[in-house]
Amino acid sequence: MRVHLQKIILYNFKSFCGEVIIGPFQPFTTIIGPNGAGKSNIMDAISFVMGEKISSLRVSRLNDLISKKSDGTLMTHSAHVTVIFEIEGRSKEFTRGIHNSSNIYKINNQVVKVEFYKHKLASLGLNIKSKSFLVFQGNIEAMCITSPKEISIMFDEISKSAELKSEYERLKNEMHEIDLDLRHIIQKKKCLLTEKKRLLIQQQEAEEYNLLQEEYHDKKTELQLFRLFHIRRELGDLKLLWNDNISKMNKYDDEKKSAEIILEQKKKKYFEVINQETMMENNLITIDLQETHQTTQLVAAKEKISHLQQKIPFIRTSLTKAHLADEVHNKTMKDLQKELTKIEVLKMNLTQSVSSELESQGSNMELDNAQVKEYYLLKGTVQRECVKFTKNLNVLRHDQENDQNKLDNEKRKKIEVEDKKKKLQFMLKETEKRLERLEQYVIKTEVTLTDQKNMEHNLETDITQNKIAIEEMKVELDKITNKLNDITIDKFTVSREYQKLNTITILKDLFPEVYGRLFTLCKPIHERYNIAVTKVLWKYKDAIIVKTEKVAKQCIEYLKRQQISVETFLPLDSLKIQPFNDQLKNNLSDMIYPKTVQFLYDVIEYFPKEISNAISFVTKNTLLCETSEDARKVAYESHLNDRYTCVALDGSYYQKSGIISGGSFDLSAKSAIWKDKQIQEMKLRKVALIEKIKKASKCIRKQSELNTMNSEILSLTNKLKYSRIDVDNIKKQIVDFKQEIENIDHQLISIFNNIESIEKIINKRYNKIQDIENQICNVEDRIFSVFCRSINITNIRVYEKGRLRIYGEQKKRECELENQYNRIKNALDFEKHYNTKDEIEKYEIAVQAAEEQLKIALEEESAITDTVDKQKDELKELRHIHTNIKTEVIKMKNEVAQCRHQIGIIAKLILETRRERTIIEVKIKQKKIEMNNIFKSCQMEDIIIPMSHQNTLNNSPWVSSINTSSSNTEQSEDGIFSKINFSFLLYELQIINGDQFDNVKTQLLKNISTIQNKLDSIPAPNLKAGENLELICKKLDAINKTLKDTRNTAHIARNKFTRVKEERISRFMKCFDYLTFHIDYIYKYLLNNMSAQATLVPYNPEEPYLDDINYSCIVPGKRFHFLSSLSGGEQVLAILTLLFAIHRYEAAPFIILDEIDAALDKINIVNVVNFIRSNLDLMHFITISLKKELFVNADGFIGVTARQEQELVESSVFLLSFESYGSKPNN
Repeated sequence: MRVHLQKIILYNFKSFCGEVIIGPFQPFTTIIGPNGAGKSNIMDAISFVMGEKISSLRVSRLNDLISKKSDGTLMTHSAHVTVIFEIEGRSKEFTRGIHNSSNIYKINNQVVKVEFYKHKLASLGLNIKSKSFLVFQGNIEAMCITSPKEISIMFDEISKSAELKSEYERLKNEMHEIDLDLRHIIQKKKCLLTEKKRLLIQQQEAEEYNLLQEEYHDKKTELQLFRLFHIRRELGDLKLLWNDNISKMNKYDDEKKSAEIILEQKKKKYFEVINQETMMENNLITIDLQETHQTTQLVAAKEKISHLQQKIPFIRTSLTKAHLADEVHNKTMKDLQKELTKIEVLKMNLTQSVSSELESQGSNMELDNAQVKEYYLLKGTVQRECVKFTKNLNVLRHDQENDQNKLDNEKRKKIEVEDKKKKLQFMLKETEKRLERLEQYVIKTEVTLTDQKNMEHNLETDITQNKIAIEEMKVELDKITNKLNDITIDKFTVSREYQKLNTITILKDLFPEVYGRLFTLCKPIHERYNIAVTKVLWKYKDAIIVKTEKVAKQCIEYLKRQQISVETFLPLDSLKIQPFNDQLKNNLSDMIYPKTVQFLYDVIEYFPKEISNAISFVTKNTLLCETSEDARKVAYESHLNDRYTCVALDGSYYQKSGIISGGSFDLSAKSAIWKDKQIQEMKLRKVALIEKIKKASKCIRKQSELNTMNSEILSLTNKLKYSRIDVDNIKKQIVDFKQEIENIDHQLISIFNNIESIEKIINKRYNKIQDIENQICNVEDRIFSVFCRSINITNIRVYEKGRLRIYGEQKKRECELENQYNRIKNALDFEKHYNTKDEIEKYEIAVQAAEEQLKIALEEESAITDTVDKQKDELKELRHIHTNIKTEVIKMKNEVAQCRHQIGIIAKLILETRRERTIIEVKIKQKKIEMNNIFKSCQMEDIIIPMSHQNTLNNSPWVSSINTSSSNTEQSEDGIFSKINFSFLLYELQIINGDQFDNVKTQLLKNISTIQNKLDSIPAPNLKAGENLELICKKLDAINKTLKDTRNTAHIARNKFTRVKEERISRFMKCFDYLTFHIDYIYKYLLNNMSAQATLVPYNPEEPYLDDINYSCIVPGKRFHFLSSLSGGEQVLAILTLLFAIHRYEAAPFIILDEIDAALDKINIVNVVNFIRSNLDLMHFITISLKKELFVNADGFIGVTARQEQELVESSVFLLSFESYGSKPNN
């Protein structure tokens, strides 16, 4: 269908006021005009009529598209744009208007809905969504930075594949959800099948378990009868031994009381002597402190004397230097006086020498009267004629003389100041040397003082710390002693304790990798856990822990060679450790009742940490509970669906195999092993504390050394104090000297500057004087010409220089001598004012004061020395008395120790007797507890003991707790045993003696253990396995049905999704393939080179609309580049290629290009024009351009001009067609 754009009619649209008709359009039409004239408004009008949104038309409101008056108000409340197409020879109008701020859509002047309007336009190839026929200004540059993903989205819109996007995603999500449901159902079915298989196995295990349990109960009953029978026999023997022990104990108690009475008497006398010794020691300390204080004062006095003795020679040296300075001062004054006399003699000699010289020339001092008169007359004439010169000359000479005097005075001052500076520099140098010596002495003293203070601080700290430590250790020692005294001697101890201790000591010495016995290396973290820990660890309590199995074998070999008793070893590297059950630990934390369940391993404290494997080995994941009932429930009735080994705080022990044991009293006695361990530790601590107190006491005796050190520090401090005072004084002197020298330097600089300035002035004035004198000389030569001829001389100056020269020289010499005289006189006056007697007087006073201080210090030293000697004699006498008292104390201490030793021997006998009785009582109690535990175990395991008189375990009153106190020894166990029917016990087991008992018991336990192992190997049977199996089968039937339905649903959803997916791929690929082919062709044409290439490559070939599409080009003479890597002009050509290809695909009747040639050079513009002209039979081109290379090749012009009124612009249009010319105009 051939569609041709004829006209565009604008009515009050933007800058086009009234009705403006643009057209008819030629196949290649160019819109030209100046910037701001309204060219882009034509583009906006076409976009508006094609159905574009308001936001894309560079306005924010619909009314902003209506033309405005000069005052800014709307011309009218309506506007419209009409586009007229020629379709198959017939015209068709599309109008979009604005009326009262709303849109109106018309086709052939009939109002239609916007959807119908856009659909009709789309049927003509004008799809406003893709905008392929509208290329706005700046679109080319914006598309140059388009990402591959944006290109994919654009193709999706152009191909109309995007219309299926929502349906595609919905079906895809539905298919995914159905697949998840299907996998969940299949997984659930697998779980049910696994559960069914497991229940079948459990059903079989439950049957085997019931048979073994019946056999276990029979063997258990036989074992308990066997144990009860032999307990009855052993109890009778133990009661006889207990009665013999009571009588022996009474005898030893009487002997001990008598020995204690004697000990009290001895202790009373011993304490009296101790008090005397304490009083004497206090007196010694008091006098010793007084003596130390006096010694400190004595050292301070000696240091003061030493300081004064060093200070006096130093002052005397300064005094000697002051005398020397005074002598130098007097000598200088005498020398200056001699110089002054010498100059006076020279002045007299000068006058005599001048007279004799004149006489030698045949003249005398007086001139000839006639010559003189004539000379002065002529001189007067000269003076009158030269009065002006003379006046100026006199002024200059007067000034010259004054300046010369100033110069001489400054030079004299310079000599005086330099002499003063030399003296001050000499004094400064001597003072600095003295300061250097003093500072070295101060530094040396400070170092010594710092060392002494550090030593004193360390010693004082040690003494203080040791005093505090002694007090703390004494308190601790008293506590340990009281605890040891409070402990009764009837503690349960192992009979082979010392032998075992000796064995482990030998092994540790021989083999370093031996750690020790288990009970010595660990202990419960609290006493409340003693019984429970003892119950589990008792079997291995004496086991020796070693590092490796090799060490264990070496130890065993050594024990065999030495014939030492058999020992159990736990090598850490070969123990089979049962790992901690982490799942059980998590279950325990979630357990509601009982809450206080924990691993026994966690309540054991051990050292070193390397033996943790041994602790884990002996505890074996055993759980600790508060009560026996809690332990039973956790062990056998836990919700955790498994059996566990548990122990209660009272010692009730429930093993995983079903074996139950108790024995509270027996365990109480055994748990004393931890207390015995504490007693041994306290004894060792007591010995260590005594040794530490002795060592600390030795350090305290260094108090006298500390006192001496304090005295030395005080002495050094005083020395340092006085030395620092001297240093400060000398530094002040040095500062004063330097300040005075600095002032003199400033004064010298000022003098030098004055001399220099005066000399410059004198020289300058001298030149002026010479000029005036020359002028006067000329006048004199003229006036004295006759006079000079008369006395036969050249000029008057020869006369003056001859006879008058001698007179002038005399005057000059007299002036020099006078200056020298004045300088020496000034120096003499300065020396007279410089007083050296004050320095001598000052040092004499300082020597006298220092000697007075030395005298006083010597007197103080003598007095303190006498006091110290007296105190030393007194201290010596008291120490002699203290030694005698100390000897008496030692004697009384030995007597008390002897009495205590005697009591100790008796106490050991009592201890042995009580130990024997304790062992007997413990054994009796053990048997009773063992019997009671047997009954409890039978109760808990539902084992029925055969009873006579039809008694049963449940209704027996003695099944409850049995009193195990020593006062109840006579409790009749016969009444209990008489109720048990032992006839059920085999006769062979009744006649077993004590030696064979353990073997038979072991065999019976072994038989039970064999059955128990079989029971343990079978997990706890599930008695409801049959019921659960039926339930599982029903669930399987239901899930099979659900699985079938879900699979059908999934198949349907997958088919729907596949159809939509294929349709979307078909649409997209149709567009993509078309564009891929035409892009390369158009690109070659635009570049006018067949080597150019343009390609489109999808990242996802299967579903390209889901991923990026890469657009790349190969420019002739260059390598492959992506779009973003091309130059500006190359990017524009690539984008134009893409736009032209898209326009061909959508088959729009025209394309409008707004300033696409902005970034193109002339060659590329020509190529674009050639392409446009070659495609005019396919579509029409409307371009907006300002470049003549483009618009001169068009078939017609649309010129746009504008008239501006205030801030408003009104556009006008004119058309020019080249058809009337027959050919296009040339450039």
